[in-house]
Amino acid sequence: MIAGVEIENFTAFGRLQLSLSPRVNVVIGSNGTGKTHLLKAIYGLALAGLPASADRSAKEVAADISGKLLRLFSPEESKIGALRASGANALTRLSLVSSDETRVAISFGSRSQAVQINVDAGGTGHELQPVFIPTKEVLSLVRGMRHPDHDRATVEMIFDDGYIDLAELLVRPGFEDEAASLDEDPRLSSVVRELVDLVGGRYRWTREGAFRFEPGRYEEKADPARSKSKAAQAYQDSTVTRFVPRGEQSLSSGMTAEGYRKIGVLHRLLSNGSISPGATGVLLWDEPEANLNPKLMKKLVQVLLELSRNGQQIVLATHDYVLLKWLDLLIDKGKDDHVRFHALYRDPDSQKLAVESADSYSLISKSAISDTFAELFDEDVARALGGAKP
Repeated sequence: MIAGVEIENFTAFGRLQLSLSPRVNVVIGSNGTGKTHLLKAIYGLALAGLPASADRSAKEVAADISGKLLRLFSPEESKIGALRASGANALTRLSLVSSDETRVAISFGSRSQAVQINVDAGGTGHELQPVFIPTKEVLSLVRGMRHPDHDRATVEMIFDDGYIDLAELLVRPGFEDEAASLDEDPRLSSVVRELVDLVGGRYRWTREGAFRFEPGRYEEKADPARSKSKAAQAYQDSTVTRFVPRGEQSLSSGMTAEGYRKIGVLHRLLSNGSISPGATGVLLWDEPEANLNPKLMKKLVQVLLELSRNGQQIVLATHDYVLLKWLDLLIDKGKDDHVRFHALYRDPDSQKLAVESADSYSLISKSAISDTFAELFDEDVARALGGAKP
């Protein structure tokens, strides 16, 4: 688990320190306050902490991480110094500290050719693959991003590495084998079923190199091989959970609602093991509510809380009041739920970015979201009263 993040002189940040919950973290703030940059910085640092291949030199690893950061943030100049905060004089430093006090640190200057990486391997806290889900859905883009006839350099100019990395995770094998994993892991079964029920089907990777939406649902079906076994002593011992198509024509992913595709991304990552609570790294999701019907948000929040209860650390960035309130209302203290809110804001005097963190949304004072909804409520009441301000 990631316990803390420290950033100094990086992109929009002068100096920022963040203490993360091992469960759910929600980053809020106005446009331009660095929410996406924060998530990408955590993602890049977590990647830097992954074990390097034995045949890779320290110089090669540093070059790889430098390139990764450049492809994540896409500055105009393709040099690592372009990611420094404007006007910074001191070195740029970023670090992650895990719950077992393992530390991964990156530093570089304005003229650096590559970053310097320092991993204090006191534990194994950063040896888990992180997952970053960007704002726009990716299912309908995978075919174009991975098409053999498309120039890789052009693809990388259009999509930053947040999208490209996610596309590679989505096409990992194992999706058609999910019945076995569902039966072996009840935690996964309940979450995957809920996601499929939300959209009425699943997205399958086809031989044509694209995702198609297949209507249907998961059902418990008798397994002849298991039901004949002498070891089958109960109903659940002779059944397996399988996806049952509804018989309707499948659709290309681009012909389905974008909000459904975002749910499909989470389902796919869980089904092929790219997200496995307790076995994979932090899940970073930028604006999960984008293009999502508000009616689906309650269920999505319930799914995210269930994942966190089973050991999945989550960091979300959002602008949405509905998502925030469901997170606030659906917390179950009896299940050890914990949500920490981090409000990024620009200091009115120094104009530098700062953060305010609290374990209750009601304790956050620097929230543009709540201020805007309060203003909206006041205007609505004023109109109802014939123009008089409440």
